[in-house]
Amino acid sequence: MLVFVGASASGKTELAKTLFKTFGYKKCLTTTTRPKRNGEQDGVDYHFVNLLKFQQLEKERAFLEINEYNHYWYGTQKTDIFDHGIIIVDPNGANALLEALGADVFVVFVEASKETRKKRMNHRQDEQAIIEKRLAKDESIFRPEKIKRIDLIIHNENEDLEHLANQIHQVYQKQRLNR
Repeated sequence: MLVFVGASASGKTELAKTLFKTFGYKKCLTTTTRPKRNGEQDGVDYHFVNLLKFQQLEKERAFLEINEYNHYWYGTQKTDIFDHGIIIVDPNGANALLEALGADVFVVFVEASKETRKKRMNHRQDEQAIIEKRLAKDESIFRPEKIKRIDLIIHNENEDLEHLANQIHQVYQKQRLNR
């Protein structure tokens, strides 16, 4: 399973979409209490639930990992994990998945400059206050040294997504063969 980690607007989701389209990977959905953004769909982008439902799932031990980010809860349900899947999490989520699944996890850390990420957030019309808050908060959260193991670091400034996706796929397949 590919685990993507990176700050807001680093390009994780766009890289994942390219891998879905080009190489047939499937999305491992995470569950969240945050509201849907424009264009997002329940069961496609996330499992969108209210806080009470999230707490119920936690009580039932349905999650492999949970984290709070920007005052919303995110979690990975055991039933949403599968081979040839891609999941996007924060460093704590990646560490929890590494602990739970070990060698079955391939961690890709996606980097982009603060300036590039800000441009991307503006382009997707995020609110200015949210952009500034995320940029400031992400500086301390999304640091490579916070992740127990990183298998590949991708620098995603203005690179071709097809090229980056191919690079990720090739390195991941090679690692799987060497296990």
